[in-house]
Amino acid sequence: MKIVLACVCALLAPGLASADAFVPGCDVPFKAIATPNLGIDQQCSIDGGSPEAAKKAESNAKNNFCVKGSATPIQYATFTQLEAAVMEPQRKAAKTDRSVLKNVAGNLGEGTLVQFAGFLLDAHVSNIGKGELVNCKIGGQLFNDIHIELVNAPDEDDACQGVTAEMSPHLRPETWTALPSMTIKRQVRVTGPLFFDGSHRACHGTVRPSPNRISVWEIHPVYQFDVCKNKPPATCKVDDDASWIPLDQWQSRDDPETDAEK
Repeated sequence: MKIVLACVCALLAPGLASADAFVPGCDVPFKAIATPNLGIDQQCSIDGGSPEAAKKAESNAKNNFCVKGSATPIQYATFTQLEAAVMEPQRKAAKTDRSVLKNVAGNLGEGTLVQFAGFLLDAHVSNIGKGELVNCKIGGQLFNDIHIELVNAPDEDDACQGVTAEMSPHLRPETWTALPSMTIKRQVRVTGPLFFDGSHRACHGTVRPSPNRISVWEIHPVYQFDVCKNKPPATCKVDDDASWIPLDQWQSRDDPETDAEK
């Protein structure tokens, strides 16, 4: 089964005092657990912290909460297929025109809503010191993305074999902020739009660029984060919604076995 997510509209401009960072009438996909009154929503818009058109477009893509419709289930191999589909001319062109990143592999490309199931290798808040341009170069854990590294097998420990998802700080649910301190041994499922991170390179051969990963295609921003209900070593089908439980609900389950895995 494919999930259907609501549309979310653009952030208000920087400097507006309203705690509601989104246009009235549009809902974030995680509206029920969203955190209001966050500083990031009042101090930084969807355009990020650069006046340059290209960087604004990149920040808009990273802050794309507006995708609606059914999420397409993808596999680990999809990330390498997407990586191979973008050649150097496209990468260069994307700096000024991100439309070249649409439908680069069939119906998949930047902005496509997808779901991916993998295993959590690591989660941490990135760019805490100086902040990131998309978040207006504001430091601190509450103002920056949670960088999530996902691998295809529970025993994989090489980040260069992983893929990336990013939880935006905008309206980020409090229950999601605990993810970096958690150990989840089960499969997890991430839903959100694809984003091409042309500012970085993927691992190749013996070259291990930072951040380590097998593809610069990310799920960014995260719309939903679920945990497989089945105990390891059993897994869950990515498109079987009945097999997954949202992270906030999984955290609160009164289950000794679950609690031991946190």
